[in-house]
Amino acid sequence: MRSGVKAGVAALLCIASAGSNAALQPSDEAPVARRTDMTCRLNRDASKDCTTHEKLTILRPAGRAQLSRLDFDFLDNDRLEIRDAAVIQPDGRRVPLSSKQIDTRTAPNPEAGFHRKRQTSVAFPGLRVGSTITYTLVEHVAATPNATEFHERAVFGPMPVRLDAYRAAFSADRPIAWRGEQLDAFDVETSRQDHHLVVTLKAPRYVNLINEDGTMARRVPRIELTSSLDRQAHFGPFAARYNAILAAPLPAGAAGAVAAARGRPEPERVAALMKHISAHYRYMGDWRMSERGLVPFDLAQVEANGYGDCKDLAVLLAAMLNASGIDARPAFVFRGVDAGPLLVPGLAAPNHAIVRAVVNGETWWLDPTNNVYLPGIIPPDLQERWALVVERNGAVDEDRIAAQAPRVIFDGTYHASVRDDGSARVDLRVDKDGNLLWALMDGDYAQGATAVDQHLCNAWFKEPVECRIDRPDTSAAGFGRYRISAHGVDRRALDRTSSGYVYNGGAGWRDKWERLVNYRRNGDVGDLYLGDKEESRAEVRLDGVRAEQPLAACSVRSPWFDLDVTPEPATQGIAYRQRLVQKARWLTHDELTSDAFGRFLDDAQRCTNALRQTVSVASPV
Repeated sequence: MRSGVKAGVAALLCIASAGSNAALQPSDEAPVARRTDMTCRLNRDASKDCTTHEKLTILRPAGRAQLSRLDFDFLDNDRLEIRDAAVIQPDGRRVPLSSKQIDTRTAPNPEAGFHRKRQTSVAFPGLRVGSTITYTLVEHVAATPNATEFHERAVFGPMPVRLDAYRAAFSADRPIAWRGEQLDAFDVETSRQDHHLVVTLKAPRYVNLINEDGTMARRVPRIELTSSLDRQAHFGPFAARYNAILAAPLPAGAAGAVAAARGRPEPERVAALMKHISAHYRYMGDWRMSERGLVPFDLAQVEANGYGDCKDLAVLLAAMLNASGIDARPAFVFRGVDAGPLLVPGLAAPNHAIVRAVVNGETWWLDPTNNVYLPGIIPPDLQERWALVVERNGAVDEDRIAAQAPRVIFDGTYHASVRDDGSARVDLRVDKDGNLLWALMDGDYAQGATAVDQHLCNAWFKEPVECRIDRPDTSAAGFGRYRISAHGVDRRALDRTSSGYVYNGGAGWRDKWERLVNYRRNGDVGDLYLGDKEESRAEVRLDGVRAEQPLAACSVRSPWFDLDVTPEPATQGIAYRQRLVQKARWLTHDELTSDAFGRFLDDAQRCTNALRQTVSVASPV
């Protein structure tokens, strides 16, 4: 429940942790053991004063690297002091740190922006297995400007540290309300008419997840403390400031963009204003003059700067949309693939600002910090979550961002004329939409069309000898499907074996099912994020080959995926249609390990494996 520790050691020192890769590591492999005793005073002005005693013991060689140097970041209007730092060696000898081993300086700027943070680094010498580092951290954390309520939160996620003891005591002039989930490993006790609260770990705990890429542990202990459970108490003062900024006249550049877009249909109007912001403003924060908290710069200052962070760009976009005749409001959200429930509607809950707009009677959620934009598409990291919306009357209402409606993201045809050496002249046509089109546009923006075209050739041709990509500029994409054509020669259209050739159809599906089989085989424990609900379909034809046995039709239905393979007539070759529907954004651990999912995987693999065909070349082409 502390801020200020730099990423990399944050998992060690402030406990907050996001999801991680999965498969439980045995407790006896923990590299570090930790004991924490923290006392915090939550002040009436929403600042806080904390004293934390830490002991971290190296259990394995890997722990030396984790603890050799610790970095602590803090704002320039906060105070941080490290006291009694020492290394206790296995023989009991205590070696205090000298002042030369504690260094405070200006912290590096973030990747996108400026700030005036300070950073204290502590170097611990002579560490070996069995060494214990110990120190006391004394902090004063100033209140967020304009905040009147406090909101503290801790997430006890997976980390490579065994927590042997944890006690955090909080006191306040106002009653402390709290909410939590998955807290079976902890005791939470309140006293003194709820002005005092203590969180205590019941028994040593080690949860670290290893050796599975792309999963997330979402059901982890979480606790949040606050002086109020009323979102208006937390966000009301900021809503008034936002509405005052929105009421100001648009600066000249923004006003000109609105005038140019006025008269267009509403979806095109939104697209024009989003593109104006992307073309004229950098996504970059500036906190050098003061810690502004949730208050954006006024519209004229944003335009003068030519850049802004999420709240600056959101309030500018909302003002421009309103001026164009489209109802738009700023909203606070948590950005990330998994937002979690809103336990406390306080300032520590959101990490991002976006815009809610009503376009042709539909609710659109717009993020002007993204480099590219597709009309009506909700970015995947903003779907299925709460949003706190600043209304015109100053109220802050809780809304819900739904999942993106399913789309056909890939609709293609593949035609290969096979030669007697297993190569083929190939012609493809693909219509892209949704997240596949978004990724293509983002690739063009970041890397250029040549690099993206090369990637497409390598994705669609196993070994391209010739490859030409024909497609329009993605800067004009967004309304309707986006078509790509590819033409060339694939040297390995067929795989050569000792007895002939194999057509490796369904390879992408096969990899997908194998990954899920490995999850079950390895005993993994995380949830798997899939992305949007979506559909892909393709028509495939190979001329000039004979299949060893006819391709059989198959269909698989489940709550998670539907797939179909439908053979088509072919006088001398292989022809079929394939279709895959992804019906869920997440696969939970319980779903992945269920008998029903196992049966689905068996059926899906059986259907997919039928597309791998032993063939002979019918005649040279």
